[in-house]
Amino acid sequence: MPTAEPVQVVSVTNDLSFLWLEITAKCNLLCTHCYANSGPHGDLYGDMTYSDWTRVLDEAAQLGCRSVQFIGGEPTMHPRLHDLVDHANHRGFAFIEVFTNATRLRKELVGCFQRCGVHVATSFYSNDPLVHEQVTQGTGSWQRTVSGIESVLAAGLPIRVGVIETEWNRGHGPRAIQFLKTLGVRNVRMDRERGVGRGRLVRPGGEGERYEELCGQCWKGKLCVTSNGDVFPCVFARATRLGDVRPGLLGVLQAARLTEFRLGVRARHASGSTASSTPTIVMCAPESCGPESCSPKSCAPELCGPKSCSPKSCAPEDCDP
Repeated sequence: MPTAEPVQVVSVTNDLSFLWLEITAKCNLLCTHCYANSGPHGDLYGDMTYSDWTRVLDEAAQLGCRSVQFIGGEPTMHPRLHDLVDHANHRGFAFIEVFTNATRLRKELVGCFQRCGVHVATSFYSNDPLVHEQVTQGTGSWQRTVSGIESVLAAGLPIRVGVIETEWNRGHGPRAIQFLKTLGVRNVRMDRERGVGRGRLVRPGGEGERYEELCGQCWKGKLCVTSNGDVFPCVFARATRLGDVRPGLLGVLQAARLTEFRLGVRARHASGSTASSTPTIVMCAPESCGPESCSPKSCAPELCGPKSCSPKSCAPEDCDP
């Protein structure tokens, strides 16, 4: 009698460990690969009021979430970013990060970041200003970003930089990384352009979820809230809308669609079919650190990838040797 094949049991929990908060759709740049389609003509506030954002932070804290990233658009364009950072700090978020293009880091905002222990993240494209600005489509943006990085370093804030390879800066990664290291940046990684938002123009595809553009880790307690109140399971998973955040995060976490998405991504990741064939250098999030996988000082939640390990939720194939 033939032996039945073992059935692989895939389980996820609809918890909340990390939040992306896209507090604005407006950006002073118009990067060619922007996943959120943000730019100078984007809505500064969207439909979310300041009170809406503080309620999201309050509820997330009550649900046990301790990691948040403020992103956009360009989050430094939101007039109340410093208030939101301060609120997150007072609500006990252990990891607060602002993902910015670093062109608008004024002294007062940097001071707020210092008081609240904020981590800073940014993107960089080339040591050649003209190439960098082909990607950002912003004249003078290279120098402003470099100056912003220098101000963060001078303030003693943790900073990480992602060198994103697009069609405009292909091959510039190694020189960009070396340049950043001469500035004093120690946490630098490379990633590829994702085929979502404006990146879809160079990666055509259908209207369904672009699973091949996901890192495979967004089943691990992550949610994204946009300035219109929409909730998605990942910043890149724009075809899976989970609802409106304003009635409450708990309802979103209990939604069957979130369970289905996380199960689907987890199963694809386990089978090796989630990530695209383009190699990606990734880091992991604080909640995903294991004794053999990473140092909490060099974590990046949104870049959590196949080689990270969460002691509470990962499978053996997820863990670093």
